[in-house]
Amino acid sequence: MKIAKLEAQNVHGYLPINIVFFEDLTFLTGLNGSGKTSALRLLMALLTPNFEELVSVSFSNAQVTVQDTDKSFVIKASKTPDMVDLSISSLDHKLEINIVDIELYMDIHRRDETRSTIIEKYQQHPVSQAIREISTPMFLGLDRRFFPPNLTNEDAIDARRREFMARRYLSDDSRKRESSFAALSEINYLVMSKMQEVRASQEQLDERLRSQFFTKAFEYKPSDPTEFGAKLPSRDEIDRYRQQLQNIERAAEGVRIPVPEIQSALTLFFEKMSQVVEALEKKAQHKSSSRKGAKGISSNENQLPDKINKDYIEWIINRPQADKILEHLRLLEDYIVNRNALRDPIERFLSLVNNFFHQTNKEVYVTKKGQLKVKVIGMSDELQITDLSSGERQLLVMLAHLSLNPNLTNSGVFIVDEPELSLHIDWQEKFVDAVCKANPNVQLILATHSPAIILDRDYACWVLSGVSNA
Repeated sequence: MKIAKLEAQNVHGYLPINIVFFEDLTFLTGLNGSGKTSALRLLMALLTPNFEELVSVSFSNAQVTVQDTDKSFVIKASKTPDMVDLSISSLDHKLEINIVDIELYMDIHRRDETRSTIIEKYQQHPVSQAIREISTPMFLGLDRRFFPPNLTNEDAIDARRREFMARRYLSDDSRKRESSFAALSEINYLVMSKMQEVRASQEQLDERLRSQFFTKAFEYKPSDPTEFGAKLPSRDEIDRYRQQLQNIERAAEGVRIPVPEIQSALTLFFEKMSQVVEALEKKAQHKSSSRKGAKGISSNENQLPDKINKDYIEWIINRPQADKILEHLRLLEDYIVNRNALRDPIERFLSLVNNFFHQTNKEVYVTKKGQLKVKVIGMSDELQITDLSSGERQLLVMLAHLSLNPNLTNSGVFIVDEPELSLHIDWQEKFVDAVCKANPNVQLILATHSPAIILDRDYACWVLSGVSNA
């Protein structure tokens, strides 16, 4: 999904908002009170939809235009003292939201009563369902939490399940858990889920490689000693595949392949083939030099020997085995590429985070159990992610969601209000590059006061001034 435009009138009773978003990166800038945070709140209120925010934010009319897959949608809301009318361009009818109902719901919600017949009738309305079918942006507000404030019953149950699973690996210190527990528990769950997914896929890759290895080991490869037109082995080809022997140890990790025995056998095989190549090359060179006016003959060319010689016979006999070995090496190369691809999101996430954390002499890593841990470089002590500073936690949370959240894996929208909060000036300057690398497909919308965040990207700025930009 991509957000194209946001328009609103009488925000807070007087403020117009008119923003055209860029497809990849948009900075919302302007003085305090120009409507940056209100614009983000309205975006999320319309796209979730979030009935509490629609009631809480003061406006008369608002609409957002979005592109989702190959379709364009316009979501509109109009507000009176008693009612909010919500509609989407794909449906003819509208949802009428009674403000008194929502205020009552908000009071119930504050008492942690998640099931409410008051709000369920709005959530089940066709307009609400149609909006929910559109991909929902991820929003990091000023409170630095990602959880959308308007959850369905199923969402609430799933959120509690994730929190229960993740909290087992966070600090028991209640003082550390109060400030950022929800956000940190969520990313701990994301990392654990991704590691479980990687392990499951890894097992499938391992099993497929073992199956392919044994299947090809018993394949019948015919050899014809009378086939004089066979292509001779290439020295370059043998040298190239000999260099791949080191890949076997990396590829066989966890696959239960007898690495030393395979390496020893392949080394001997390639030595024998090298001897054959050298002998045949010498014969070819001798034949070429003795033939007046003849061109040089490459060891890669098909040759028809004048007589069957020992070296040529040895190659003909071993050629099927060489073909089989090269097929196995190609299987290993493919396996390594596929295995590394499984861990790419995790490795990218860790690399991006540690590019910041190395400045504070720390490093984040993932344990075999899938837990996020922190170590101080040069020390053996292990830290919890709750031991990180507020700026470190903020980076960890944002980069984890961008790299690992399935809602943003392929494409989506990532919105951050004042990303510069708690970040040192050096980290502010690196911030946009890092989030773009974390997920190149995402549309970034950042409301900021920081020139260090923007740097030389003035072309991506949309200035809110309290008057219409149209």
